[in-house]
Amino acid sequence: MSTITIVGATGKVGSKTVKNLLGQGHSLKLIARHADKLQQFVGEQGVSIHAGDSLNSEFLSDIFKGSDAVMLMMPADLQAENIAAYQDALGEAQIEAIKTSGVKKVLFLSSVGGHTEDHTGIVAGLARQEVRLKGLQNVGVLILRPSYFMENLLENISLIKNMGINGSSLLGEKSFPIIATSDVAKVAAEKLNNLNWTGKTVLPLLGPKNYTMNEVTKALGNAINKPDLPYVHFPYEQAKQAMLQWGISDSVAQAFVGLTEGINTGRFDSEKREAYSTTPTTIEDFSKTFAYVYDQN
Repeated sequence: MSTITIVGATGKVGSKTVKNLLGQGHSLKLIARHADKLQQFVGEQGVSIHAGDSLNSEFLSDIFKGSDAVMLMMPADLQAENIAAYQDALGEAQIEAIKTSGVKKVLFLSSVGGHTEDHTGIVAGLARQEVRLKGLQNVGVLILRPSYFMENLLENISLIKNMGINGSSLLGEKSFPIIATSDVAKVAAEKLNNLNWTGKTVLPLLGPKNYTMNEVTKALGNAINKPDLPYVHFPYEQAKQAMLQWGISDSVAQAFVGLTEGINTGRFDSEKREAYSTTPTTIEDFSKTFAYVYDQN
């Protein structure tokens, strides 16, 4: 069994990855920004929790030491004045910690679009981190590139309830891959269980098929007994202003707009769908979870 450190252990993918690894005999070192969110794992066998600042390379290095593998991700600071600078500082701290701790295997949660900084919005920071990781000597790096998360759709519940529409700056007719975070976490846990990667490897994860937002809205509407739920495409500036009203910084809001613009224009269409990159959870499956959360709010 292995000693595995997971950065972002309370996130959408990180927390599910931890739950998949529990009971497998591993020693798990879990890192997150907030101690209260780590409390869900207190008392689990083989688990130690570490709350702290992931911009601090010494903090990371101390925890990384002795790990057979580290799972990295780059959660966004929604209030960052300069999201690109924040991502770069976070990425550089992770690289320094890998070097000083002697870690030899890294699993990095990137994203489709991670192959380029060009017109990919907030994903550009992940692309820059991919370059840094690929430059490490004598470290096996596995880069997961999942597609757009189905769980992002949960953020539209208040819009549906208050305005009777589903909408975003994504084009309604643009087809693109969408994936459930549970499927991403399952793959991550399988890879961390085996630690059988070497060199620098990229694994795209593309969900069960490509969907349009019109198709997604139809599935969600059926699940919440609103079969005629319409999908509305919002102009980019309108979407940005809505995010600013939610308290997201101008830099982060613009980066998320850049993400949706990149999806709309095909910048994220570079990954080829294969059997190994196709995951099982359909939007109809996820719509059951969506309906449950919808009913609870």
